[in-house]
Amino acid sequence: MLPTQEPNSFNSTPYPAHLLRRKPWYDFTRHNGYQALAKQLRLQVVSNIEMAGYLWELFSSNRSLFDLWEVRRSFYESFHIDPYFLVLYEQKYHKQNILGVLPLWLDGDYWKGEYSWYGGFWPEDNTFFVKDLEIIPLLLMAAPAPLELQCIKPLSGYEFLRSLPGFGDNDLKFFMNLSAFKNTEEYLMSLKKKKRHNIRRDCHRILGLKPVIEFGRFDQLSRLFELNIERFKDMPPDDKSIFENKDEQALFHYLTKNVKTLEPYIMTIAIRGKIEAVEVGFIYDQVCYAFSSGANISKYSGIGVFSNYKLIEEMMRRRLRKIDFLQGDYNWKLSWQLESYMSCEFIKKRMSVQQVSKNSGT
Repeated sequence: MLPTQEPNSFNSTPYPAHLLRRKPWYDFTRHNGYQALAKQLRLQVVSNIEMAGYLWELFSSNRSLFDLWEVRRSFYESFHIDPYFLVLYEQKYHKQNILGVLPLWLDGDYWKGEYSWYGGFWPEDNTFFVKDLEIIPLLLMAAPAPLELQCIKPLSGYEFLRSLPGFGDNDLKFFMNLSAFKNTEEYLMSLKKKKRHNIRRDCHRILGLKPVIEFGRFDQLSRLFELNIERFKDMPPDDKSIFENKDEQALFHYLTKNVKTLEPYIMTIAIRGKIEAVEVGFIYDQVCYAFSSGANISKYSGIGVFSNYKLIEEMMRRRLRKIDFLQGDYNWKLSWQLESYMSCEFIKKRMSVQQVSKNSGT
């Protein structure tokens, strides 16, 4: 049975099979048996955090940091947004066979009232929680709108979804395979001559200021927030630091203090007695996830490059497998010649009253 506190608390409903005969889904569903299958299924929404955790653990592979329920629950503890887990199942006599779960929340701050993965835009390496890949379109077609699912891992089994309206490419995700290099010098020699020269120049400039580099100064998380906010003031008006939101700051505090599965790290760089650069992230399964950084580049040109270089150097020293630099280029990752792949997304817009009327034939 699905986990519940009250037997009748599910608000379970038959799958809305009529949706499959409407635009934009009909071209996808009319030849593959989805309409017949949909009539045998039921849907329910789970909003209890404990039930959500149970469902998450049923499907999660725990391969990535973002697969861990401890990490996803951190968003609940920091943002206090209830889950919206869409559960698809078939009822066989008194047994419920869960076929898939779409773990969502309704994010009012960043997505302007849009549904997204549980955790919003932050979590990456997202995969679909299904027993059979063919169930994925049924979950997506029945999901609420507006819906924006980003950072979907491009598994080979998802290729058929490219013919589903709304599914396509999202953005590049970057990483560095540390095992490919013996040391940072070997890595530098793999770069283009001009880039190699620029990194060495910036590092030489900062080293001339006799920086003090430390690890473990978690009391300086607030300095990360300050530096990051200040850095984004030079960006276009639509770009602003996530740390202007106090809930984001609470998330980082929570992750560094309460998620025991992860090894948090913080690197600080002080010049003339003041911390001018901070790198924060987490280590899980021999992978460093470089979550966020801040650097006073307006005062010390090249300190951001130096900070990034020292992080790579430290993770090589620790003999980790990989650094996950997350999604988005941010005007530096391509030039550092990091490895990358294109992640996927699914976008579902809310239909207007006119569109609903036209598609329903009324």
